[in-house]
Amino acid sequence: MGVINGEVLKAVSKKFSAEFTKFFNETESFYTQLATVVNAKAPTVDYTWLGQFPKVREWIGDRVVKDLKAYKYSIVKKRWEATISMDRDYILYDSIGAMKPQIQQLAQSAKEHYDELIVDLIEKNDICYDGVKFFSDQHKVTIDGTKVTYSNISTDELTQENFLKARKGMRSIKGESGKTLKIRPNLLVVATNLEDKAIEIVKADQIDGSTNITKGMADILVIDDLPDNSWMLVDSRKVLKPFILQINKKPQLVALDKPTDYEAFMKAKYLYGVDAEHNAGYGLWQLARFSDGSGSSK
Repeated sequence: MGVINGEVLKAVSKKFSAEFTKFFNETESFYTQLATVVNAKAPTVDYTWLGQFPKVREWIGDRVVKDLKAYKYSIVKKRWEATISMDRDYILYDSIGAMKPQIQQLAQSAKEHYDELIVDLIEKNDICYDGVKFFSDQHKVTIDGTKVTYSNISTDELTQENFLKARKGMRSIKGESGKTLKIRPNLLVVATNLEDKAIEIVKADQIDGSTNITKGMADILVIDDLPDNSWMLVDSRKVLKPFILQINKKPQLVALDKPTDYEAFMKAKYLYGVDAEHNAGYGLWQLARFSDGSGSSK
């Protein structure tokens, strides 16, 4: 039987923290393919500048500064936690190795939460910086004084024809300068039940006996939590992406493990938990086109 004192508890906490960090870094995630990561210093960050697409022009006279009063968009941080308890006997009988999987699970959950926030944004489809829903057929851009309406939503089923249609539509989007935004869709995001179809469209050598002209046009990202039949085409190579992950405080392992703490004194238990501050919001609608895959007409 071991002895519990401040030094022992400090060593246990240090070991758990190292295991948490290691497993957090090793856990696979996809959020970086869809979201721009912003390390924020303030609780609320203003992203009004998302509506600005400056183009290099010949400098004649004064600089041309874009007025963004029409746009207003900000992301407010949220606090997140997950907590486990460890019985004092694990330390007394030198069995803390049995707690290792729980610490790893905490780390995995913390990393996967970033992914979950992005999926929530896709499913909720709330308002983005231009005042309409992120996936909408009512995105308006003023070009040479004329409002042009764009759509980044459909009900098209995932087929090669509709893949090309979505790709063409995204590449034709222009900014207020009247020039295209140089969008190059390179990521096909699909629900689990569409994985085989996505593989056929962008990986197969042939489709129905003919040369596959869309082979290699996009990588595939399968998201298990997307509704069946839904899919999305994304340009993931831009500096700014369709979504924003605002990190105010990276997940870390914290402990309530002093012998005088309430849980230790009253219940012979020590608490370990995740402490994190982050939130997610919408970035550039131009870089993502979503379809529910229902095939129905609007």
